[in-house]
Amino acid sequence: MPVLTVDQCFIYKYKKFCILLAVFFGVLTTPLWAQQAQLSSETKVSLITASPGDELYTIFGHTALRITDPTNNIDRTYNYGTFDFDTEGFYRKFALGNLQYFLSVNEYERAKQAYLKAGRTITEQRLNLSLEQTQQLFRYLQTNARPENRYYSYEFFYDNCTTRVYDAINAVAGDALRFQEPLNPKQESFREFINSYLEPVPWVKLGVNLVLGLPTDEIPSGSEMLFLPNLLKKRFANAKIQNADTSVALVDDQTIYTPANKAVLNPPVLTPKLVFWSLFVLVIPLGIAFSNKQSLWRWFDCVLFGIVGGIGFLILILWLFSAYPTTTWNANIVWTLIAPIILYVVIHKKKCRLQTWKLTEPVILGIVFMAMTFLLIHQDIPPALYPVLVLLIFRGWMCFFMSKPKYATLLEVNSN
Repeated sequence: MPVLTVDQCFIYKYKKFCILLAVFFGVLTTPLWAQQAQLSSETKVSLITASPGDELYTIFGHTALRITDPTNNIDRTYNYGTFDFDTEGFYRKFALGNLQYFLSVNEYERAKQAYLKAGRTITEQRLNLSLEQTQQLFRYLQTNARPENRYYSYEFFYDNCTTRVYDAINAVAGDALRFQEPLNPKQESFREFINSYLEPVPWVKLGVNLVLGLPTDEIPSGSEMLFLPNLLKKRFANAKIQNADTSVALVDDQTIYTPANKAVLNPPVLTPKLVFWSLFVLVIPLGIAFSNKQSLWRWFDCVLFGIVGGIGFLILILWLFSAYPTTTWNANIVWTLIAPIILYVVIHKKKCRLQTWKLTEPVILGIVFMAMTFLLIHQDIPPALYPVLVLLIFRGWMCFFMSKPKYATLLEVNSN
């Protein structure tokens, strides 16, 4: 007969108790995504909208879903906007559209306090969903939250934390969800929608508008325009849902939670418009008055055209290799890639004036083509760049004019 230790005797004697204890603690430690339940009639579904924060990645606000069921002790948020800063090659993957976002499930109160602590206002809109629709939504979200389903490739306009929440609601509501007003009455483009949020960060606004191409100037139709948290919140506030033979407001009730100290983004003193117009006012008259100072202007042109050419190279890389569809067909590549050609002329004009002068005609044609491109297409060029474009044309013309043999000889005689 086998000999049992004291601990083994205890377990043997209280076997059923130990099993119940293990099951109890097992349930407590089960991940939220794995906890399935038959929801009670007291269950509520809410659309959670957080206002923009003071961090760049929070500038457009945030959308999540809350499901609360006091009978089953459930009160959690489903957040499709989660990403990991510690991901290897984070910035490269984000720039090329390869960063994986995922659905996280958290206790609501913890998420609420995190938003309020960050100075972000929370708007909770309780939705008029039937118990069957609520149960379907719960299963949908729990299935999405499983490790094999939770990850997705983020995209600015078409696949983000807000569009995913709308897709979840639409999946259970279907044709019963009806918007009472036109979704995009002013016929605004994607670019116009996001620019209003980027006003406090003008340098970011400039960079975003440079690298986003023609798809950004498309006018979103239907549910495509529900890609920003505040837009979804406003449209849900006026929507109705068909329940049996009656049509009721989609939003049953609304609660706003205000932080003690609201997050504020203060715009910088040196904006792109101020910097570029100041440069324009300074360079144009000096370029005319001191056109014979070739060594000075050679360095200036190298810096100017080099920076612009670098931007053009970045636009080309994003166009060819980024997974984002919005970085393709970028007309800004026309004027930014002309810059390296002019830079070549600037660097080599002393060694081979006759050869560089032969480049004058095609490059001038290129500049004209640049102007025609923006007249014929519908991509908006950032107004802050207007003085830069004029400056490029002016310096390019000066380079070509001074690279002409007759003028170059005259310039050398005058300088002697």
